[in-house]
This record gives sequence, C-alpha cells and structure tokens, in this order.
Amino acid sequence: MDGSRTAQIQSRIEPILADQGLELVELICSPRGGQLQVRLLVDRVGGVTIQQCARANQLIGEALESETMIPGSYTIEVSSPGLDRPLTTKRDFERAIGEDVRVTVEQPGGRFQELEGMLLAVQPEAVVLKTSGGNLTASLAQIRGAKKVIRW
Repeated sequence: MDGSRTAQIQSRIEPILADQGLELVELICSPRGGQLQVRLLVDRVGGVTIQQCARANQLIGEALESETMIPGSYTIEVSSPGLDRPLTTKRDFERAIGEDVRVTVEQPGGRFQELEGMLLAVQPEAVVLKTSGGNLTASLAQIRGAKKVIRW
C-alpha cells in the first residue's frame, strides 16, 4: 500500500481514536493472505483495555467501510503496545508519567548508566526521574533504552 493511502487512513482514524480517549502509536498497512491487513497500536495514559480495542476496531471498520477507503478485502487489528514495549518517543514518555521506568543513559566516554525511578516529568529535551537518591534529569538524546518497570 502506498504512503499516501496510509496517510489518508491515518487522518481518518485519528479523530475516531481521539473521541475514544486513545492515541495512535503505530499504523502498519501490509498485504497478508491476499488482503490488506491494517494494524493499529493504540495507547492512553493508564493503558488500554480489550474492550476499548474492540470498540475502536468496530468504529474504525465502520468508518473505513462507509468511505470505501480501501479497495478490496482487508482486516483491521487494534491492539495496545503491551507492558514491555520500549519507550522510544517523547510521547511514549509522556504517557508513562507517574510510572516506574528503567532508563539506560549513555555517559561521556561511551559508558552506560542504568537509572530506575518514577517518571516525574518530560521536558522539551529531557526526562526527570525520582530515584532513591533524589531527582535526576536525563537528556532524551542520551537515552539508549527505556521501559516501564513491571512489578508483580
């Protein structure tokens, strides 16, 4: 599928997701088994339920069908990114504010430091963590990996 068609689909579905309190994290359109598969990863602060994914799937399917945006047959799959998905964008960090995260930061000289704590804030070029040793600021440019800490 060409990029302009994917962009059209994205511009149509983002308002539907916003009305449901969801945010599009990723949209992948790819051929599969003779039809087009439209995969959406959606998220929101606090996470996404299966019911929210199902409702979004239904609403998006109805919208795409009514506007015949996709010629031929297709499937739609709406899911959440999962608990262990890496935090890669500034927006990913913003959704994780108030949660415990583990961040790997590259230090001068090519050394790496692992920080763990509650994500307090996301600034234009950095994140602020509350750690056992106090608040620490890590530059987004120096972050080499980050994930939410899952506690059972």
